[in-house]
Amino acid sequence: MRRSVLLAAAVAITFSLPRVAVAEALATFSDLDLLDQTREAVRAQDADLALKLLTEMQRRGTGIFAGAKGAVCEEVIVLPDGITDWKFHAVARQAYIRSAMSRRLEDGSCGCLFADFSFDAFVQQSLGKPAADLVNADREALAKVRDQDRRETEARYRDLEQSCRAE
Repeated sequence: MRRSVLLAAAVAITFSLPRVAVAEALATFSDLDLLDQTREAVRAQDADLALKLLTEMQRRGTGIFAGAKGAVCEEVIVLPDGITDWKFHAVARQAYIRSAMSRRLEDGSCGCLFADFSFDAFVQQSLGKPAADLVNADREALAKVRDQDRRETEARYRDLEQSCRAE
């Protein structure tokens, strides 16, 4: 009884929190509560909540994601709505990947390029502002980041990848 009351309170709080805080609220759920809430969201056909809950399950490696061979390593690039330059996303993506490669080369790590290095952290490091503040005019600065030691970085990273596969 107490568990269901606490769970109901957690759900009520989750729905009343701003979007940014939802992920933090989900992180406080136990694995069993997370599974229960996911089932309820699917039954209620609440796609947005179900996606958030499933994403949290994937992050934890629980439920249907238990025993999966780690999370998929891919970049997540969220650009502000005001970006209308059609080349912007490609340049931003390439600059982000090049910077992530440089970070892995510095620490000699074989891990996911984007682990502990969000797109927002990349933009903050490279341009000194959050990704939400990007504007079309920032494409040139990102192109400079992308092109900085690009060929050398990519060649060295290929060597690192091969040594990681050999281990």
